[in-house]
Amino acid sequence: RFARVVISACVWPWYSSGEPTCAQVFSNMSVKTSGTPVSFAIAGTAQIAQNKVIPAVKDLPDIVKLVGVVSRNKERAEEYCKQHDAGEALTYDELVSRQDIDAVYVAISSNVRNETIAKCIAAGKHIYSEKPHGGTVEELKNLIDSCQAAGLQWMDGTMWYHSNRTLAMEAKLNTLGKVKRVSSAFSWGPGLGLDDAWVNGGNGRTDKTRELHGMLGDSGHYPISAILWAFRWQLPVKVQALHTKKNRVDTIIECDAFMWFADGGVAIMDTSCERPHRSQFEIVCENGVLKVEDLVGGQGRSGNFGAYESPFVGSSSYIFGDATGKDEVIQNFDPCDHEKKLIEAFAAKVEAIRGGGSPDPEFGKRSLATHTVMSAIFESAEKGGIPVEL
Repeated sequence: RFARVVISACVWPWYSSGEPTCAQVFSNMSVKTSGTPVSFAIAGTAQIAQNKVIPAVKDLPDIVKLVGVVSRNKERAEEYCKQHDAGEALTYDELVSRQDIDAVYVAISSNVRNETIAKCIAAGKHIYSEKPHGGTVEELKNLIDSCQAAGLQWMDGTMWYHSNRTLAMEAKLNTLGKVKRVSSAFSWGPGLGLDDAWVNGGNGRTDKTRELHGMLGDSGHYPISAILWAFRWQLPVKVQALHTKKNRVDTIIECDAFMWFADGGVAIMDTSCERPHRSQFEIVCENGVLKVEDLVGGQGRSGNFGAYESPFVGSSSYIFGDATGKDEVIQNFDPCDHEKKLIEAFAAKVEAIRGGGSPDPEFGKRSLATHTVMSAIFESAEKGGIPVEL
């Protein structure tokens, strides 16, 4: 099933080929506006919208404009818009019919998100989709292909791709030779004082009727994306869920998984809402090691969960270890707000399309790659941890 999905993402050369690397493409990208900001609507009233997306849009008035927020309950949307100064309340019918909305940030539950995305694409809206993705791999591929064919930009809400640190690390990674092994994790929970009800279905992440893949989808997306980023977006040939824990409503709340790559590389990831907070990866290459300890929030090992809950400028360093084991803290880039960088990148892509260009397929390929691997790990977990080939 998974082998039928072909992904040919941006290739990062091991040598100087004269072609730009992904890092160069991102670093050279700037928002050249036509004078008309990209107009956004937000589908859903999720916390991440009020905590991260709305503040970022407001801080970038020259390139983006928030039209309003959509909810199934218009009274709820009206209250939300009033509380967060988020434009006007909209119904879903108004969302697709309004001609003054260029793009939609879709922040509703992954179990029901795809239908809304499909309607927005049909209405000519650029798509900024929250993650993790929902539905089957083939369903997601069809959405991304439809978006591309319609001349619309696709991007998901993986903020860390866009940070200055990530771009700097991409350049460094290209000097270190073959990637041999990656380990990555995103776990959290005990430090937040989560109660038994939360862990056992009281939150979307722990209730499979809202997020089918549970913590594997919601938080496992980050270590999976870090691993695929390190391996230049090639898919593993095989995955295996080595350990899976479910709660009382049969939803994954903890998972450890292994991946094998065609060139001999390997990777291990884990996610949990019952382990101490870790947001990290280590990339072991032929000629050195790269390490990050604050991938998602950028707050270092400070214990500052506020970095996830409000605008935050961070991701100020990473660690490079040479072949002898000597570590060096690298800080040759500016700290940044991940969400603002994502909004800038998305607006730049939309503006390029306005100018006669084509949608950039890179981000759709990344979305499809992460969902393909996550779905394969989920299949392995559901079948007792058997290996699943891609």
